[in-house]
Amino acid sequence: MVDESSFDFRGLSEERLTDLLDEFTDELTELTETHTVAVSPWWAEAECAPGKELYDVLYEGGTPRAGRDARLRMVRTMDRCPQWDTETAGLPDEVELADKGPVFALSVGYAWLHATRGHHIGCLVFPTADRDGWHPVVVRGAAASPEIKKDVYFLTGVSSLSNFWRELFSREDVDEQDFFERAREAFPGLVLADSLSFRRFDGTYGEMRDWVVSVLSVVHDHFGNALAKHAGQPADVKAELGHHGLNLSPESPSTRSKPKIMKQRDVRHGDEDYRCEWHAKKERHRNRVHFSLPDQRLGGRILVGVFVDHLPT
Repeated sequence: MVDESSFDFRGLSEERLTDLLDEFTDELTELTETHTVAVSPWWAEAECAPGKELYDVLYEGGTPRAGRDARLRMVRTMDRCPQWDTETAGLPDEVELADKGPVFALSVGYAWLHATRGHHIGCLVFPTADRDGWHPVVVRGAAASPEIKKDVYFLTGVSSLSNFWRELFSREDVDEQDFFERAREAFPGLVLADSLSFRRFDGTYGEMRDWVVSVLSVVHDHFGNALAKHAGQPADVKAELGHHGLNLSPESPSTRSKPKIMKQRDVRHGDEDYRCEWHAKKERHRNRVHFSLPDQRLGGRILVGVFVDHLPT
């Protein structure tokens, strides 16, 4: 959803505000191509400068001034977003953001309310907002009621989505049935083979999940760059990836010299075979995640092909 309380236009020149409106609309447009982004029914009434509502600036062209095309483009994009349900029971009028005191932020309150129920919603903020990632949000009840603090995720755009999805594995205690669907959101640069199963590990799903998320994060974010940086030299790539606290490596020369053994690293995906000899080791003698090199047949993505206790060497 859009955090309408994040729109702060104070002190911005016309040129700068115009650029920021375009930047925000670009991110919102890209998000709406793949996700539902809801807005408050009263978003245009949010104060964006002393005594000025968003309606005054965006619809009426009042001060602080911004370019007409940027204003109208943002209005059209926001107006196309669905409105969240104002009849939701327990919705707070006021929340407290860390070190900022009480603020009138209905969409943040809506996200906070869902977080209290175990479901997290990301809040898209305007580029001038000084919040990105997880931040504590407090709602205070009546005098006899304690405050309730929950973390809410604030994002500046599409690039922040992956970290949001990854955190949810532990924050929402994602179960095995939903793991792979969530993983496809969290790791768009990876392709997950249909044959993957936590049941092939030596350990329960609960014991393995967070380690697997760490492995996929490092492979997604750093493996391709490490290969390019070190021209694919295995020892250098392994050392580079080791800085992230994981043991990732290709098969040894001895294993690669055995065609029948290496055949077990081949994974069928679609109508093609992919060799997944690079792997992460949870322990010295058990539990591996095998993956391929980036492959143009997959648009440059990496196939994660095998979860296993250990393949023959």
